[in-house]
Amino acid sequence: MLANKKSLPINQLKVGMLSANNINFENRLLLAKGSTITESAIKTLKQNYIVDSVEIYIPNSSEEVPGIKVTTAQELETAFNEFSSSLENVFNSLSKNIEELRAFSNKIQDEFSRTGLVIRDIIFSSTTNISIYRHSVNVSAIGFILGKWVGLNETEINLLTYSALLHDFGKTKINKYILNKKINLTLSEKNIIKSHPILGYNFVKTIPYLDSSVGYGVLMHHERNDGSGYPLGIKEEKIHKFAKIIAIADLFDNISSNSTQNPFDALRIIQEESHYSLDIKYCNMFLHHIINYCMGETVILNDDRHCKVIKVDINDLAHPLLLDEKENNFIDLKEEKNLYIKDMLVS
Repeated sequence: MLANKKSLPINQLKVGMLSANNINFENRLLLAKGSTITESAIKTLKQNYIVDSVEIYIPNSSEEVPGIKVTTAQELETAFNEFSSSLENVFNSLSKNIEELRAFSNKIQDEFSRTGLVIRDIIFSSTTNISIYRHSVNVSAIGFILGKWVGLNETEINLLTYSALLHDFGKTKINKYILNKKINLTLSEKNIIKSHPILGYNFVKTIPYLDSSVGYGVLMHHERNDGSGYPLGIKEEKIHKFAKIIAIADLFDNISSNSTQNPFDALRIIQEESHYSLDIKYCNMFLHHIINYCMGETVILNDDRHCKVIKVDINDLAHPLLLDEKENNFIDLKEEKNLYIKDMLVS
């Protein structure tokens, strides 16, 4: 019985394996759930870097795929938690020492190379009220993935990951009472919180042999293309590309960690922000890829029906086409104005 799944890197796929999820490319279905993986499909995946791993069905839980290290969703969540605890130690002992940061970043990149599982863990199953350290790990994972999608080279990916890990380091220097205060912040308290990019930058630039781009990503991750950001109020091309990537990852993780939002709300907000405050090229790249991971997932409607996502319109992200498998009928949320997605279940 093909009830179990394993996620494999593209270069370890074999002709004849069965895909456990739908994979879409250029608005068409490249691999259907349950279909046999062909040589042509593998070639397309490698050439176009649509995803870097594919979930396949395996015959039973006792059967392993020879020579392949498999990471389950539970193991990945454990890794996220362990990285979060370790990052606190890295922050506490980072005084002018790049080696510990480099080693930690390498572990992050190695563990989070399985994009599909990472996307599901952070975006579709994100926990709420996360710590600075878990948020920093999430942002580094999303930033690492988005950096690959936009075509950064290996050196840039490494530096971007450093920057994403350290983007909120300045918050560790702010009084916890102010940092944890959710409402009724005074103007002075708001300005103190807004100082965290400068606090982080001032620390990062003291680390010997660390490329200046890492500090720029930290300093500018709250800058916005329309000049509405802080602390410098700069615009567009003056904002470093690492900061633009981190800004998307940072905002998206913050939205995903809000229990009142679902992934489609988060996608919609990122798209809206791309028209004036976030980099539109990077946002479009992010959105088109994330949509691929939404296909085939199960959502819960406000009337408690469970439906499968069939198609997502990039121009109307909050209203996908769904299939009610129990009733065997399609539901177009563009037409059904009284229905909306309240949650997503991840297989």
